[in-house]
Amino acid sequence: MRRNHTTQKQSGPVRKRRLSPYGWALLVILAAALTVGTYWWFNRPGPIDKLDLTVLETSDRKAVQEGIHTEFSQNEVYPVQDYAILGETLTLYQNPYDPIVTDPTLGKNITLRNILTGEELSYTFGGGGDLGIQTGNLPEGVYEIYLYDQYDKKRVYFDEKVLSDPLETMRRDKSVKSVVLDADRDILSDYDITLDRNYAFLVVTDQVPRVKTVDVVLDPGGNLYNELTGVTDTGTQYKDSSESQLAMELADLVAARLEAAGLKVAYTRQGDDIAGYYGDAGRAAAGYSRQGKVFLSLVMTEDENTARPWLLTSPFVSGSLPSNMAYALRQAGIELRSVNATAPDEAVAYDTQQQNEDWSYNQFSMTPAIRETGGKITWAGQSGVITGNQMYQDAAGMYPVQFVFGNGENEDSMEYYLTHKEQIADGLAAGILEYYGIEPPESDSETQTVGGSTGTPQASSVPAQDATEQGTDPSRAE
Repeated sequence: MRRNHTTQKQSGPVRKRRLSPYGWALLVILAAALTVGTYWWFNRPGPIDKLDLTVLETSDRKAVQEGIHTEFSQNEVYPVQDYAILGETLTLYQNPYDPIVTDPTLGKNITLRNILTGEELSYTFGGGGDLGIQTGNLPEGVYEIYLYDQYDKKRVYFDEKVLSDPLETMRRDKSVKSVVLDADRDILSDYDITLDRNYAFLVVTDQVPRVKTVDVVLDPGGNLYNELTGVTDTGTQYKDSSESQLAMELADLVAARLEAAGLKVAYTRQGDDIAGYYGDAGRAAAGYSRQGKVFLSLVMTEDENTARPWLLTSPFVSGSLPSNMAYALRQAGIELRSVNATAPDEAVAYDTQQQNEDWSYNQFSMTPAIRETGGKITWAGQSGVITGNQMYQDAAGMYPVQFVFGNGENEDSMEYYLTHKEQIADGLAAGILEYYGIEPPESDSETQTVGGSTGTPQASSVPAQDATEQGTDPSRAE
């Protein structure tokens, strides 16, 4: 006998269940929450949107109000008048910046306090433009700035309002820090907080890199236009090779290694182009316009005393970056010329300062590749000999380094360079990466076909994860 598994319906009227007023209220609340959540999800700021927002604009209101310190007596504050940026380093000055006058901030310790977490970080102003607050590895946050005057911790403030242009730090793990110095008594007005002075804050925001910004600017020597004489210096010649060709070749090798580590590189000239160091189309402008952090000039010499490579930098920095590069070059097996027994590294020389009529030294050094690329720190655009860079006299500067890789009049020097150019490129790149705490590429195979963003065309093996407001950067197919 077959079993019938169907359910028999019961006869009689069917009663419809109605929602109670409580149920309707709950349903309305759930619908509203779903609507708000959906709107927030699709309109939340993404990495691109955050390019126009700082951490101060997105911070928790309660965290800001509870973390800020607002009460300071006259003995608990410290006035400063000026600041400068070189590479990733921020320095503050009690007096208007002058590289040949010792500022009262020299040797003083600085403490940054994150009002969102309470974390404190300390630095020392060492006198050079590269010895100050290192912004590249600062955690995201809003930092109060304190200075130790003797043993007293004092809150730093400016008499006049200050708002720096955002500094985009070097690329690390496909991200950067946007760093802004902000001194304004109304900085926290949106949080209903009133300050009695223009206290200095450092606002550090994690962001994706912008396409237009670069990390390292490579300056291949040769084909140099002299704005003062109107003459083009083609550079040193070695056999059938010109300085412009050899320098560009070395630039490509260095760029390959830097870009394999995730950095973005630009050149100051393309191919056989001719360029000087001044004006909107100059070599310095190629770096300033793209917010470079390091300016590495690659040149040759005819100095009879030069048989091995050496480095040059500004007298207004400590020389820590080129010294790091010299160490890395030696680690790569490269012999270097001894040029300065008193520098941090004997292979690093400081650019000669110009002298006044009374033989006293002034604020200007001799080499345009050094003087005109360090912004405020190196007194760019103010020498008065050639105009064209005045717009950079207060700009964030690049760390200026010149590398002399060979002597065109010395057979031994050039043979040494040509034999060791790969190791030289290894050392130069490794010195920069180590100095800024950037991990090198995992294998040499990553560095074979990478070129700079405006140098000899190459195919990049490490596509950058950059953002831009107007699409792809035309100078670099990423």
